[in-house]
Amino acid sequence: MKKLAMYVGLVSSVALFAACGGGGDDGNGGTSAPDQSGANSGASSPTPTPAPAAFSCPDSYRKLTLSNSSVPNASMSIATDDGIARLTVKTPATGFANVTICLGKPDPVPAGVVAAYVYEVKADGGYASLLNPQISLTFTTPTALAAAPAIEVAQGTANGVTYTAAPGSSGTVNGTNVNVTASAPAAGVYVVRLPH
Repeated sequence: MKKLAMYVGLVSSVALFAACGGGGDDGNGGTSAPDQSGANSGASSPTPTPAPAAFSCPDSYRKLTLSNSSVPNASMSIATDDGIARLTVKTPATGFANVTICLGKPDPVPAGVVAAYVYEVKADGGYASLLNPQISLTFTTPTALAAAPAIEVAQGTANGVTYTAAPGSSGTVNGTNVNVTASAPAAGVYVVRLPH
């Protein structure tokens, strides 16, 4: 008996919400005639599938948006607010798809990632159609390094974080000034780990 009372109460609430909710375009706050007929007959309409979340850059990231009307064969770059990381891309001559690129320091750093410098490239759209995307980091160290460190891609796995050298990673050291560059063929977390 208690379950029947709960069921009747639930059905009544659903019917009440369906009859009262919505607000049509006529400004009266009620539902339109087709909505009312569905509510009155006890029929329910299917729940709409939520739209995928729109892509957006985190507030602290820099953003570059390119459309298929962008200048062909043009080199463009974005740099982080701290001036350490820079991403440079070149638009193709033809066949270019719209793309939004974000570059910044993830906050918080992805779980398990341990590195002196951590930057993330996020992309939506035709990132793969860009030519020769390059990420470079320029920074100073407390003491001179014997050799330039590599830029690596950090990826979370079931066993923790793996670090893989980014393609074409190279760099220079001039005293305590370090500049490293690598290809950034895909979105991801790019890091520099310094020797201890």
